[in-house]
Amino acid sequence: MYTYRLLMDNFIKSPLDQFEVRDLLSLDAPIIGNLSLSLTNIGMYLTIAGYLIFFISLLCTNQNKILPNASSISQESLYSTVHSVVIGQINEKKGQVYFPFIYTLFIFILINNLIGMIPYSFASTSHFILTFYLSFTVVLGSTILGFSKHGLKFFSLFVP
Repeated sequence: MYTYRLLMDNFIKSPLDQFEVRDLLSLDAPIIGNLSLSLTNIGMYLTIAGYLIFFISLLCTNQNKILPNASSISQESLYSTVHSVVIGQINEKKGQVYFPFIYTLFIFILINNLIGMIPYSFASTSHFILTFYLSFTVVLGSTILGFSKHGLKFFSLFVP
């Protein structure tokens, strides 16, 4: 009975508990300079999302069949939609370079949002630190690419 209660304490009991970050597993090592490693629910759900993306992409492959199945058609249409948006916003040639990153980011956010819509599950994309980290890396990467390609003329792109 005690172990059951211990396991039930880690689960979400109300709809607002999905926004609380909790330690699921922690390892404290004071010998190695107060090293503290912990697996939180946000880390667990992000890992689940990563594995889910991997397994969905494996299941949706057509495996060289002539007639595609429904899941293969849905993944190809999603791929085509994101590809047309990237090509529409960036050049035909230059968009191909950045497409894998944008597609991966889109699928990652999509899967995390879909997981967050399941009742009593953890909504990882509702946390400010995750959305800030994702957007900060994109803005920083875009700025570095802009400076490397255009130099100081990069600032003139923002002037109307």
